[in-house]
Amino acid sequence: MIQRPIGNTGVTVSALGMGCMRFENPQDIDGSAQTVLRAFERGINYIDTAPFYCEDLSETIVGVALKEIQKTGKPYFVSSKTSQATDADIRERIETSLERLGVDSLDFYHVWWLVRPGELLERKAQGCLDTFRQLKEEGLIRHIAVSTHLDHQDVGEMLDQGEGLFESMLIGLNAANFSLRIQGVQEAARRGMGVMTMNTLGGGLITDYADKFESIKTPADQSVLQAALRFNLSIPEVSVALVGFRNVEDVDSAADAMDGLTLLDRDALERHQQQIIESREDLCTQCNYCRDCPEGVPVIRFMEAYNHYLFEPDEKAKLLEHLTLHWGLPHVREALEACTQCGLCEARCTQHLPILQRFEDLKQVEAVIKG
Repeated sequence: MIQRPIGNTGVTVSALGMGCMRFENPQDIDGSAQTVLRAFERGINYIDTAPFYCEDLSETIVGVALKEIQKTGKPYFVSSKTSQATDADIRERIETSLERLGVDSLDFYHVWWLVRPGELLERKAQGCLDTFRQLKEEGLIRHIAVSTHLDHQDVGEMLDQGEGLFESMLIGLNAANFSLRIQGVQEAARRGMGVMTMNTLGGGLITDYADKFESIKTPADQSVLQAALRFNLSIPEVSVALVGFRNVEDVDSAADAMDGLTLLDRDALERHQQQIIESREDLCTQCNYCRDCPEGVPVIRFMEAYNHYLFEPDEKAKLLEHLTLHWGLPHVREALEACTQCGLCEARCTQHLPILQRFEDLKQVEAVIKG
């Protein structure tokens, strides 16, 4: 298993990490814990969990697995998160996480789910960063991290607002959306931070619809899964690529794909990125030239969600859940009311996508589900 340092933390971990939000049967706590144990057996020692994952059972599942992992005496690293802002709420949340996980401290604890520019400032005003600083001084957390879905142009400002406390960043990045996120990754690395990528497989879309993602493969790739891992880990600033394993079979598939994995150098990676962009037709490549809508409509976020709709048009509830949890947009029509149909976004779109029609399609999806 490839090992990589997490920025300037002094911590080195497996480059493939386990994301713990996709257990196929979380009610089977012991069975799900076997998935975590299998990942550890295959050399994966970075484990990322959070409250509310998997019916709020993810941390409990990981805690069961950690009891066995601790017996091995081998190093492991656990990450969890909170979106709370006040001292009392953050402390209540971390105490619950520590109890569920059965540990005295967390290796990485994230300021979680920053989706709007300025959101960190709002939490900061309520004492969030002061509490995180104190938790580290008290030994309850070893490293302060941040988890974000911000677009690349907003990441640097958010990190500046973090007062230099953040030692690593978790951000969604994969072969389908890299244009939107790569600059943010580089911003974090320039500050000496480690970078973990979530959604490495596009929330499962890349592997579930492998035939649609053949363009991400290089001649060396034996599968789209291997191509997705090679892509993320070829980005030199990436410390860990998280994959959400549903079961033991998922673990073995990813670990097998890592065996003997060779990485692209920067020039080859840039050529490959360009080839991927040129191969796209209906899919938004997330170039973000549609940004700066005069009315403030987050065009790129709706277009990313529409990518999911193209693959799973019958999964309307799942699409709305993605808009809510990934982008913080629970009300499609309300968010799009500001659109004046000026067409500026379509004029700027390098792919000439029918953005305004896609807005209407998304409104209809919401109408069908919510009535």
